[in-house]
Amino acid sequence: MQAELKDKQDVSATFTVTVPASVVDAAFDRILSGLARQVRVPGFRPGRAPRGVLVQRIGADTLAEEVREALVDEHYPKAVQELELMPVHAHFHAESPVQGADFTFEVEADLYPSFELPDFDGIALDASVPEPSDDDVERTIDRLREEHATLVPVERPIEAGDVLTLESLGEGGGQTMPVDLSKTEEHLVEQLSGRRIGEEIVLDLGPDPAGEATRSESDAPGDEPARVEAAPTDDEPAPGEGAHAGEEPAPGARRSLAVRIVDVKQKELPEADDAFAATLGFESWDATRAEIRRGLATRADQEAFRQQREAFVEQLMAATDTGLPRSLVTRRQRALLEELAEDLQRQRGMTLQRYLEELDARAAREDFERELREAAERAVKRDLVLEALLERVGGDIDDDEFDEAVRLMAQRERKDVGRFRADMGEDWLRNYRFLLNRDRALQQVVAAKTGRDRSAAATDQQTTASDDEAASTNPPTTASNDDASAADEPTAGATGPDDEPASGG
Repeated sequence: MQAELKDKQDVSATFTVTVPASVVDAAFDRILSGLARQVRVPGFRPGRAPRGVLVQRIGADTLAEEVREALVDEHYPKAVQELELMPVHAHFHAESPVQGADFTFEVEADLYPSFELPDFDGIALDASVPEPSDDDVERTIDRLREEHATLVPVERPIEAGDVLTLESLGEGGGQTMPVDLSKTEEHLVEQLSGRRIGEEIVLDLGPDPAGEATRSESDAPGDEPARVEAAPTDDEPAPGEGAHAGEEPAPGARRSLAVRIVDVKQKELPEADDAFAATLGFESWDATRAEIRRGLATRADQEAFRQQREAFVEQLMAATDTGLPRSLVTRRQRALLEELAEDLQRQRGMTLQRYLEELDARAAREDFERELREAAERAVKRDLVLEALLERVGGDIDDDEFDEAVRLMAQRERKDVGRFRADMGEDWLRNYRFLLNRDRALQQVVAAKTGRDRSAAATDQQTTASDDEAASTNPPTTASNDDASAADEPTAGATGPDDEPASGG
């Protein structure tokens, strides 16, 4: 075999591989021998049919294709090793092999980039952590008291902060729903305030999200590409009347719901005293207040560390110069589009195709595609930089730590650990462990730069890698090809940003 490098750039290369005729002939014999045991030829026992008859039965083109794939599978990895390349994706060009002749195929490969990270000493981080204020403590106490409030029935007009029981009316009505006005949107509080038990009202729930998506350019001049809006919260009554099932909501359509007020209760808050502290499991209110302040300080510390991590990564990316393999950017774009499609369907009942048509109607498609490409490029660069960070400093977690992280993930999904592992599969588990290792490396570097205790930083990992990354982890990145089933070379490791690995899609 002879491998010849024709062109090499930072993240791409083109090379040819030539297999001598003797090896080609041996491949024909090997493939034909294997097919002879599989293909039944009338009048002959398996493996006993003459070569010419067997080729005619199989088809010369089919045989040549089988040999082509076998030769590429065998010699592509050898060529990559000989040329000292690290592909993440490969596309092959080759004619069908012919017996008695050399076989040459060309490879266009995207390469894993080679780059150096900057000196960490040049990255400055704010190591300060804000202390919780007295106002923070009081707000937490108020929220705690409200969570433990007693609901008392009242015979008066509805006031802000009351808890109501509403009954839906009309077709499909009769369902009751609790509504806490302290957690409800202001426009609904205004519609219900002053009403009494037994009154009926048609609530204006606001614009229909799907109808809003069809607004014209004149309705929203200069808007950025339409965003996926949040679905109604659990505290917002579900729509009961509005666009009929199966109908597309018109632009500007609004949702409404006819209800009857069944019950009104007001909240009686417990006093902030020793008796309330006892119900919370503390000996005194002073001890309760101290624990509240400690909890706020812990959360402030975790948030400060999260911001320090992000600041470090931002500066590391800015100071790192590297090319981006086109195939990895394309994969990430595809993954982002898949996520958008899921969000659109779940939150608006809209297909991605319709969304793109809306962008075209507002002449916003070009901006959307530019932003999509920039987001993908940024994510891929983040992956590459963090993987290089892991290679520089290390950060392997042990089996016990990994098992505990998986247990927490299973608990979050409300599944048995064994069932969770089986459902996710070995590829997911392997990639999740890589993400945890990568995050451990980042934790260690930032902890050292901010003077944090490294064991505490490792503990914080459970709330970073587990929550931010693993929810959407995919199998590790591997090289791929478009026209041959070659045994592609994997990258140096699975790559993925804080919320998704590079293989996404």
